[in-house]
Amino acid sequence: MAPIDWIVVAAYLAVVAWLGTRLARRQTDTEAYFIGGRAIPWWAVGCSFFGTSISTATFIALPGQAYGGDWRPHLANMMFPLAAIFIALVVIPFYRRRVRMSAYEFLEERFGYGARCYTSCFYLISRLFRSGLVLFLMAKAISAMTGWSPFTIVLVAGVIALVYTILGGLEAVIWTDVIQSVTLFGGGLFCLAMLWFGENGSAQLLSVAQESDKFRMVDWSLDLSQMTVLVTIAYGAFGFLSNYTVQQDAAQRYLASPSTREAQKAIWFGAIGCVVTWNLFMLIGSLLFSYYSLHPAELPAHIAASETEVFPWFVVTHIPAGMTGVILAGMCAAAMSSLDTMINSMAMVTVRDFYLHFRPKASDRFQLILGRAASAFWGLLGLGVGLVLLLGVEQALQFSFTVFSILGGGLFGMFLLAFFVKRAHALGVYVGLACGVLISAWTLIDQALAWAGAELGMAWAAQLAETLRYPFHPWLTLFLANLVSFTVGWAASLILPDIRKQRDSR
Repeated sequence: MAPIDWIVVAAYLAVVAWLGTRLARRQTDTEAYFIGGRAIPWWAVGCSFFGTSISTATFIALPGQAYGGDWRPHLANMMFPLAAIFIALVVIPFYRRRVRMSAYEFLEERFGYGARCYTSCFYLISRLFRSGLVLFLMAKAISAMTGWSPFTIVLVAGVIALVYTILGGLEAVIWTDVIQSVTLFGGGLFCLAMLWFGENGSAQLLSVAQESDKFRMVDWSLDLSQMTVLVTIAYGAFGFLSNYTVQQDAAQRYLASPSTREAQKAIWFGAIGCVVTWNLFMLIGSLLFSYYSLHPAELPAHIAASETEVFPWFVVTHIPAGMTGVILAGMCAAAMSSLDTMINSMAMVTVRDFYLHFRPKASDRFQLILGRAASAFWGLLGLGVGLVLLLGVEQALQFSFTVFSILGGGLFGMFLLAFFVKRAHALGVYVGLACGVLISAWTLIDQALAWAGAELGMAWAAQLAETLRYPFHPWLTLFLANLVSFTVGWAASLILPDIRKQRDSR
């Protein structure tokens, strides 16, 4: 690290911290704190969608995938604009018409508080562990490139994000996301330019990558047990549809825009920005493969053996002083833009979906104070999860995500029932959700048994895995779980009695 790199990183962190504190004076009520006073320009909200969807993994995993494999998994990312059509035409108008602040308010109207509570709890706990993972990945990546202490990286970046989020609310989150989006995209674009206009030239690098089939994106086979075109499209489309319908952080941005049309422009801007950036980093990975194929002596064997380390190695060995600081600032930006969003949304869910249910007459002033306190609480817990992961307990996190994958199965199907099926009622929806959870559990149990049989030599596990074999690729689970949740929930609502309506009529 040259002195100029230190200056660049320090200046970036100082600017985002200053901006958050600068906006603190405008947070006078909960509408300003949680949804930016419904007055944030569409392009800023779009940048926030973009910044939140780009994580540290974008800098590491996408170039690594393109370097070590091909572009087939990336086809799922290309489904974002397709999903944005449904989001813009259906989800955004619905939320702006029916929701005041929380994405889960209308679930209580349709299916009772149980549905709202389940979804809110799932959101809070899953986002808590995700915030720890974001900090963990950022710290490991930057530490490998610079030698800095990963604990220091987590504390500095995490505390700065926490401070400006507590003080500035969603407005600070969105405006810092604008800066972060420019930083991370600019860093990636510079790296691409270094390869594109380097000594080998773009034509030679593209030729080598093409000859090695590095740009392959589509497997036209109809085998649903493999990563074929149908599997990848279903996974990508339903993944984005689910995230941008079910997640509270997305709903807050829909409501932060001045109008429905502005919110629709924001999601389109965010979707296009994400796809362009993901393509950029995939292209970097493919060109890195070509570059190191032509210059194998420049890549140590232990780096070549770990595809996710190739791009960081290129940064520290080829990027000039000053721009290295921009790349590192971009990696911090990718993590902080995800972290600040989760902190603010978790605080909103705490206040609106839980506290107000028991204290509906609480003053707006007290809700604002509680919102800041909840931001501090969830932010510090997220920092704690990130620090614990650095101690070497990633297995606990993986176990947590496995549980969340099961419990989240079918949530999008429940939202579709709330949107489109007037006759859907609580009992029918719960039956459908339970069936969606079972589909997710089947997939994960099958994978766990297969792993135990292969890695631990447990013959009984291998035999049971054959008996319970999940016949499809795991990426189809999200699609199938939500399809089952929706169809079974609809059928059950037609067959089973509406207990809630019967109770209310008495």
